[in-house]
Amino acid sequence: GIPSVCLGIFGWFFLADSPESAWYLSPAQRELIVLRRKRDEREASTPSAQILQRSDVLAAIKDWKIWAFCLLNFPADIQLFSYSIFLPTIIQALNSAWSTLQVQALTVPCFALSAIVYFVVAYVSDAIQHRAVFGILGCVASIVGHIMLIAGRGVAVKYAGCYFIASGIFVVSGITLAWLPTNLPRYGKRATAIGMQLTVGNSAGIAAPYLYPTDDSPRFVTGHAVTLALLVLSAVVSGVLWYSFVRINKLRRAGREDEKVQGMTEEEIDELGDESPRYFYAT
Repeated sequence: GIPSVCLGIFGWFFLADSPESAWYLSPAQRELIVLRRKRDEREASTPSAQILQRSDVLAAIKDWKIWAFCLLNFPADIQLFSYSIFLPTIIQALNSAWSTLQVQALTVPCFALSAIVYFVVAYVSDAIQHRAVFGILGCVASIVGHIMLIAGRGVAVKYAGCYFIASGIFVVSGITLAWLPTNLPRYGKRATAIGMQLTVGNSAGIAAPYLYPTDDSPRFVTGHAVTLALLVLSAVVSGVLWYSFVRINKLRRAGREDEKVQGMTEEEIDELGDESPRYFYAT
């Protein structure tokens, strides 16, 4: 914990509060960040839309889509926490003759694969501006891995299952964290939603340590089965959100929500944020 504390102290004094005051950026870099921020705020460009307001907090709490993202994040973090903690234990159970050093060495390729897949998916997802399909595919990959660990009979099959889980572990959680804020242009609602999502997601850390008790060795069926079931839930929720966003976007493009803004000024329309019929959700 000492490095984290030191880094926190460093950040308090040296990290800038805004791009304009970022002394470690060149003038061109500061200008670019400001332009990007203005582009991202174009759907809620009024001054009041960029400050925290009580109405935004209440709107976030009442929005079912945000709670769906919270539900989506919990299974992702269950897998993230449990896999990160128990992967050495799972691999050790494959062959009790392996030494601690060998077991630790065998975890390295798994995490290396997860990092590579994560960066590739992040790049492609950003390039095509699509989130849901990658989250669902990440769930499917990890589900296959857990099935292999439950039903597999050979060491090679079960170790391969660890790679399947690794290929989806960071994708499922990362896509979820990126997808939510991109669909909330108002600052207050976005900040509240992120806090809700992280609170629910991080609560998975309470349950994760109890999923793989030593008594379940060497197969750890309970831990794998619970995680598998939660990943199915995560994939289903992703599909529901995907369908809902596509449907809402279709209605808005067809002009079937334009009655919401009849008689409203341009500023009042901007104040609506993601509820505006001119706003289209990222899918």
